[in-house]
Amino acid sequence: PPYRPAIADTKPKTLLDTWTADELRGHPGDERIVKLHPPDLTPPQRLQPSQKLPQLNALRVNSIRRVRLADGKKIVALTFDLCEQAHRRTGYDRGIVNTLRNQGVPATFFAGGKWMRSHQEKTLQLMADSNFEIGNHAWTHGNLRVLKGQKMLDQIIWTQAEYERIWETLKRRAEDKGLGRKMETIPRQPHNFRFPYGTCNAESLRAVNEMGLNAIQWDVVSGDAATTATPDKLVHNILNNVRPGSIIVFHANGHGHGTAAALPRIISGLKEKGYRFMTVGKLLEEGTPESVQECYELKPGDNRRYDDLFGEGTQ
Repeated sequence: PPYRPAIADTKPKTLLDTWTADELRGHPGDERIVKLHPPDLTPPQRLQPSQKLPQLNALRVNSIRRVRLADGKKIVALTFDLCEQAHRRTGYDRGIVNTLRNQGVPATFFAGGKWMRSHQEKTLQLMADSNFEIGNHAWTHGNLRVLKGQKMLDQIIWTQAEYERIWETLKRRAEDKGLGRKMETIPRQPHNFRFPYGTCNAESLRAVNEMGLNAIQWDVVSGDAATTATPDKLVHNILNNVRPGSIIVFHANGHGHGTAAALPRIISGLKEKGYRFMTVGKLLEEGTPESVQECYELKPGDNRRYDDLFGEGTQ
C-alpha cells in the first residue's frame, strides 16, 4: 500500500490545550492597574445564579482561618486575591500564575465579580486549570462590615452569577472541542468566599454561610499588600509562620508587591519543610476547619481601621 505519513494528533486533550502557550503565559502589561473615570458601577449581565448551593455543613460555619490536620499531615493552601473596585481596573500577575503552572502547584484564586468581567479570558484560563479553583471575593471589594442589606447581598450574589456566566462560556467552548466531560470537575458556582479587607459582621457572615459558601479567612499573611514589601520579607513571613493546615493570603492583581519574585523561593522553602500544596476546597476535606465568629487579620479587632479608611470599600 502507498505510504501515508502519520498525522500528528492536534486535538486538545485538556481544557488548557484550547489556548496557545503564549496565550497562557500572558503578555507584558497584564499586571497594569488603570484608574477609571467615571467609576464602573454597572451591574453584571446576570443578577442571580441559576441555582442555590447545598446547605453548608455545620462544621464549616463561621470564619474559617485554617484546617486542623491529623498528626503527620503537612499541607498548606496558597490563596491569591484578585480584587477590583469600581474606580479601577486592576491587573493579572502572570508571573505568579506561570510559576504555579510550571511547578504544578495547586492554588485558590479569590476573584471579584467585576475583576472576572474585566478579565474574562484570564478567568476562563484559571477556571480551566485542574490545579486551580476560583472563590468569590465580592463584586467590587465591598466592606461587608459597613455595607448593609441588599447592597451587601449584591456583592456576594452578583459575583456568584458572574462566575456562573463565565463557567457556561467555558462549557460551550469545551463542548465545541469535544471536551465537555472535562467540565464535570469544575463547579458551576464557587463554594468558597473571602471577605474583602478581611472584614465581616454577624449579618454578612450569616448571609455568606446561608448561601452555602465557606467563609475563608487565613492564618498567615504574606504582607504583599504593603508597598514596602520585598521578596525577602515575604519569604521570611511565610516560612516563619506557616503551620500544617495553614491558609496563606497573597494578591495576584498587580497589588502583590514582590510576590512573583518571592514565590519560587516560598514554594521550594515549604517543600524543604515537608509541605504539600492543595486548593482550599481540597484542604477542607483533609481535616477539621478551625473557625471563629468574627473576621480579622491576625488578632481580633486588628482591621477595624479599614472602616474609617475605606468606608463601604467599593471605590
